[in-house]
Amino acid sequence: MAAPKKRRIPVTIDMTPMVDIAFLLLIFFMSTTQFKKPEEVEVQIPSSHSMFKLPETGMIVITVTKASDIMMTMENAAMDLENGLAEVKPGGRAVRGIKFDTEKIPDVIHGLQIKRLVDRVVLKADRDAKYETIESVMETLQKNNLNIVNLVTDLEEERVIDSGAAPAAEAATH
Repeated sequence: MAAPKKRRIPVTIDMTPMVDIAFLLLIFFMSTTQFKKPEEVEVQIPSSHSMFKLPETGMIVITVTKASDIMMTMENAAMDLENGLAEVKPGGRAVRGIKFDTEKIPDVIHGLQIKRLVDRVVLKADRDAKYETIESVMETLQKNNLNIVNLVTDLEEERVIDSGAAPAAEAATH
């Protein structure tokens, strides 16, 4: 005679703690994420073949606009405001950048380097900006021993010749 089978008691798992943890993680990541601040001025940067990833912190960006205005920014608006790179717009909460003269740039950068906020200088210039303005910024930086400057460009993709077998052999010989 077969032994009677024992009846299994179903196991129930309470999902409430897991849902609580999921929401806590969601809130944590939402509150600690730093979003990229919006660009204050539209700059059409030139293209190049070079690819170098800039760090997200520790840099100051010198922007030269199409109208040859010079502005400086850091990674977030609060740091810009705190370090004199931006001001609050009249009648609102929004922050706007301050236009700088070329001669004032090194003093601001050296002050930020003393505070250990900046270790890299990045130049972001509009492709239609006057060459003289960019040259004066570069010369001013060089005169003040700020010789390592990264230029921001768009990555230009290489063109592929596709018109049959003969051009492929031709491209290989060049």
